[in-house]
Amino acid sequence: MKPAHTVDPSVLAEELRRALRGHGQFVDPLRAVDALDWKLAGRTPPGFDHSALQLLAHMVYWQDRYLARLAGEDAPTPPHDAEGWPGPAAPSSEREWLDAVDAFRRGLAAADAAVGAAPLGDTGPTLAGKTRLGTLNGLALHNGYHAGQLAQLRKVLGAWPPPGGGDSW
Repeated sequence: MKPAHTVDPSVLAEELRRALRGHGQFVDPLRAVDALDWKLAGRTPPGFDHSALQLLAHMVYWQDRYLARLAGEDAPTPPHDAEGWPGPAAPSSEREWLDAVDAFRRGLAAADAAVGAAPLGDTGPTLAGKTRLGTLNGLALHNGYHAGQLAQLRKVLGAWPPPGGGDSW
């Protein structure tokens, strides 16, 4: 029997951090909201189910749940999908939009810190049988999926790429 291949935990940690911040074909989730006008953040063009604010609020909601689970807190999955889509479609002010972006930014920083907070192979009662690696990877994938939606939404709204550039396939 061939021995299992092992990967240096520091390599896994670095790959997780890259996944959380987008790399390669994935847009950095913060770039997806960078410098988006707060009025555009409330628009839902034809063919889209959610505004940028709704997508971001959804990302913050789930990011907070993942982080709570990693911290050992009970954060069960809600019984209905609608509970994971909190808040209004449009921000009432620029401050409301910027506060949502800041909440997301703080959560990403907390996720980055969580990568090194304990061994990635650890499991716990609040992780539903998953490892810390699996939980953080799930967070990165969730954010990556919705960051792609945000980039596409911004393209339709004429607000992509953000300042500083971005892929525009």
